[in-house]
Amino acid sequence: MPAPIIWGGLALAGIYGLGWAAKETGEAADSLSNLSRYAIVAGGLYVSYRALQAGGVVK
Repeated sequence: MPAPIIWGGLALAGIYGLGWAAKETGEAADSLSNLSRYAIVAGGLYVSYRALQAGGVVK
């Protein structure tokens, strides 16, 4: 008789764990989006600097 109670508890824990993982994945995606945005801006600034340096405008 305790087996269905144990399986029910494991099922509830799995559902809770899945919800927690989905929430964490969403937050990680938001963080990755912000990180990639800053990386793109920094890359653009670096390429602009190198182009100005190659053109002799900046030493």
